[in-house]
Amino acid sequence: MIDELLKHIGLDHRPGSDAPGLREVHRAFVSRLAYDGITAQLGEHAELDPDRLILRTLTTGRGGYCFEINTILLTLLRALCFGVERREALVDEREAHAGGAPINHLALVATTADGERFLCDAGWGEGPLEPVPLRAGAHVRGPFSWVLEREPQDDGWWITQHRWGSTPGFRFGDDAVPLATYAPHHLRLATSADSSFVKTLVVQQPHDDEVVTLRGRTLSRKGPRRDERAVLDDEDALAATLRDVFGIDPAALGTERVARLWANACAQHEAFVRTACSPASAPPEPPRPA
Repeated sequence: MIDELLKHIGLDHRPGSDAPGLREVHRAFVSRLAYDGITAQLGEHAELDPDRLILRTLTTGRGGYCFEINTILLTLLRALCFGVERREALVDEREAHAGGAPINHLALVATTADGERFLCDAGWGEGPLEPVPLRAGAHVRGPFSWVLEREPQDDGWWITQHRWGSTPGFRFGDDAVPLATYAPHHLRLATSADSSFVKTLVVQQPHDDEVVTLRGRTLSRKGPRRDERAVLDDEDALAATLRDVFGIDPAALGTERVARLWANACAQHEAFVRTACSPASAPPEPPRPA
C-alpha cells in the first residue's frame, strides 16, 4: 500500500532517504492529508493499526488526529528507509509537564541516511509543512517560525508554536517508545466525555501562508495576510467543506456519518454561542482541542 499512499499524496516516485527526500515526502503528506478528530466525533474508536489506517486514508482521504495520522506517517517514512522513533509528547502550556498532565500527542523523530535528525509531525494541525531540524533555535518557513529548545532538566525538547497558532507548543521526550504506549491515551482521547476531541469537531490543515480550521460549524483561515471566519449553513456545506477544503470524501464517509457530524457540529456551535457570546456579537473561535 505504500506506493498507493505515495500516489495519494501526489508523488509518483519513492523519495530518497536523505534530507531533501524527507522534506519532499513530509511536505506532500501534510499538504494532502488533513488532521481530523472525526474518529472521536463518530464514536468509532479502534486500535492504532497502521494497515487499517492507511486503507482508511486511501478510501476516504482521512488522516485522523495525531495518534492516527502520525502512525501513518511513521509507517510511510520507515518504508522509505528513514529511521523513525515515536516520542511521548504533551501539547499544552510548557509547565503542564511538570504538573503531571497525561500525554496527548505522538511526536516523531526521523533520522536520514546521513545521520541528520528531524522532528516530523502531521498531527499538530497548525504545525510545519516541512520537518524541523532537531537542533535548538528558530526554524523559519515563510511567515511562520517555530523555536526548538532543550528543556531545563535536559530531559526532552520544547517547540514553540508560531504566532497564529492556538496552542503554545508541545514538549516531547528523548526516549523512543513502542506503539503500545499510546493505547490508553488513544482510548481516553477518543472516547472520554472530558476529551476535547469528543466535545468538538475539529479538522485542520496548514498551508504556506495560512492555517485552515473547521471547529464545530466555524471555518476559519488565519495567517499574516488574513483572519477570516464563516459559519457553515447546512449539512451540504459541511460535506462540501470536507471534500473541497480538506480532501475528505463525504461519499466515502456515507450520508449517515455526515449527518451525525453535522448534528454534532450544530449542537457544539449552539452550546458555545449560549455560553460565550452575547446576542449581538459574532461567536469567537472555540478553543482548539488538545
